[in-house]
Parts: sequence; C-alpha cells; structure tokens
Amino acid sequence: MSKLVIFLPDVGEVPYELTEAKISVGRTEDNAIFINDASVSVHHAEFVLTGGEYVLRDLGSTNGIRVNGKPANEAKLCPGDRVRFGSVEGVFEPDAKGASQPLPPREEALSAMPASQSQRPSDFGNSSPFTRKAVKKDPAQKAAFAAGAFALLVCLVAVYYVFAAIQVPTF
Repeated sequence: MSKLVIFLPDVGEVPYELTEAKISVGRTEDNAIFINDASVSVHHAEFVLTGGEYVLRDLGSTNGIRVNGKPANEAKLCPGDRVRFGSVEGVFEPDAKGASQPLPPREEALSAMPASQSQRPSDFGNSSPFTRKAVKKDPAQKAAFAAGAFALLVCLVAVYYVFAAIQVPTF
C-alpha cells in the first residue's frame, strides 16, 4: 500500500495508508485525511488513483499545494515526493511489497449486550501474576491490640491526674 506520512508539529509523524481510488484531504473530519491546521482548507486536495499511480489535485484551496517545493494544481506523485498542504508537510511513500497490509474492513454492526445481560465465561479466571494475600483472622492478635489500647488509655488518664494534682505556686 502506498502511504502519506504527514508531519504535525504537536503530534509528530502520522502515516495514512492510501487504500481508496479517491482520498480527500482537508481540515474537517469528513475527509479521509483529516489535518486540523488553520493553513489547511476545509476540502484542500485529493489523491486520485489513475493507472496504478496517485495524482494529487488541489481542490481550489486558499494556500494551495506544493510538490517538492513547487506550487502545483495537479501532480503525479513519485516515490519520496514531498507534499505540502498549506503549512503542513508530508512525504509520499509508494507501495512497498510486503511492508504492510491494509486493515480488514470494519464491521458496521457489532453485536453487543449490556453487562447485566451477559454471562461470565466458564473458563474466566484471574490473569494477574500476583496472588491476593490471604487475610488471617487471629483472635489473639485482636486481644493483644485491645489490651494495648486499654493500657495506653489508662496511662493517659494517670498522667492527666498527676498533672492536675500538682499545684503550681503563684508569685
């Protein structure tokens, strides 16, 4: 598959596989190649497959297209051509046999049901490599904690009464 690699300032390289006979480029999401940049027109350009090669056509954009630095209304693309839509640059990479495969077509209707209606698979299990710690209920440990808390409370009360019993002389 031929592809166009776009260089966006905030994102970096974004590859687009050219899989259709006509591919639109522009600033709105209804384009096959969506470039959210103010220098790109709403419907800026299109790639048209003719005779096994892609031709890039300007669709009357405000800032035009450039191929290898030269303004163009229409240009047949060759391997490594640099293309520019407004101020956004990209590189056309031709079909590299065996380099990549197109994605399978997306199924329009997905069958899904709410979780309340679904069933847990019989072979469903925890895939975590960490096991849960077993919580041990030790009555002796609870009793020791309670005795320690009670002893601390008695100490605090005793300290209070000691300090309350001390008379501080006034001068």
